[in-house]
This record gives sequence, C-alpha cells and structure tokens, in this order.
Amino acid sequence: MQLSEYSYIVLPEKTGHLETDVKNLLECNGKGKTYAHVADVAEANVEIALRFCLNASSCKTAALLHDISAIIAPGDMLDYAERNRFELCEAELRFPFLLHQRISRIIAENYFGISDKTVLSAIECHTTLRPNASLQDMALFIADKIAWDQPGVPPFDKAVRDALEHSLEQACLEYMTYMVDNDKILYPHILWSRALDWLHGK
Repeated sequence: MQLSEYSYIVLPEKTGHLETDVKNLLECNGKGKTYAHVADVAEANVEIALRFCLNASSCKTAALLHDISAIIAPGDMLDYAERNRFELCEAELRFPFLLHQRISRIIAENYFGISDKTVLSAIECHTTLRPNASLQDMALFIADKIAWDQPGVPPFDKAVRDALEHSLEQACLEYMTYMVDNDKILYPHILWSRALDWLHGK
C-alpha cells in the first residue's frame, strides 16, 4: 500500500521517532482524537505487558500503530482489499471499517518499516482477536477496550479488569461475552466467532 496514492492523505516528513511520527501523521490528517486514543492504549498496553512479563516496547509499538489506518476512508479500505484479493468475511463486506485492523498492519509494515511479527499480528487482530491468539495479541485486544475512545468508563470495565487479575484469556472472554450478551455486535466477524469458541475451549 502506497499512502501517496490517496490524494487526501497528508504525509508529514518523518522524524524517525515512532510516537512523534504517528502523532504527526494522524493529526495532519484530522485524526487528533485517534492519536489521543492510541496514546491511551499504548499506556494501558505497557501496563499489561509489565504485568504479564511481555516485551513492553513491542506492546507499545503495536498500540501506537493499531489504528493508524484511520487516515484512510473505509470505502478505500474495501477497494484496496478487493483489488488485492483479500479473503473477506461478510462482516467486512457489510462494515468495511472492520478492515482497519488489517490495513493498519499493512501501513505499519510498509510505511513504518515494522518487521516484528508479534507486533504485526497484534495490530492485525486487535478488534476481533483470533483463535490461538498470542499473549501479545490478547494484550492489545484488551488494552484497546479498556482505554476506549468514548466518554466515561466502559460498562464492562470492572468485570474485564477483575478478569485481567487472573489471565489475559479470562479478560478477553469476559469482554467478548459481555458484547455478545448485550447485543453489541453489528455483525459477527468470522475471527471473532472463532476466537470466542477458542477461548471457551481453553
């Protein structure tokens, strides 16, 4: 993916400092709120990393880049996915913004030069999770939810944080169960469904 192909995207000069470059790219493209969110997620993910003995630097990198595709219109995400023959599920076809996790991985790899597979994997499934998720995958998934981008405290916050005291798996299951039980899923993404089945089987 070449970001320069999209005429509406402003590409500021890179500084070589990831956090600064993410901030500049998002803010130059009118996504200041997105940057505030990813900064919060980065802080939460570092805390989770330290609790579960994960690589804090890698977890911070994944968090900073997980929503970097916010600069691309959902329709262009779908067009890119179709042109590049992505295998698309019904949820992504109905709600193309769900592709942002996959597009963010591509931008992280191609534009920011990220090669760490644990970072790229976490970015790619931070919205839906995936079956056989790594601890880094689950860490970003949970950090993204407890550092949510809406006013106030999320209704699932206490339950998820309590579950996090036990394990990442339990926290993921608590959040996903809440979303299903409260009819918060627009349309079930195939990875979400498979991840939930996987967590139930653990």
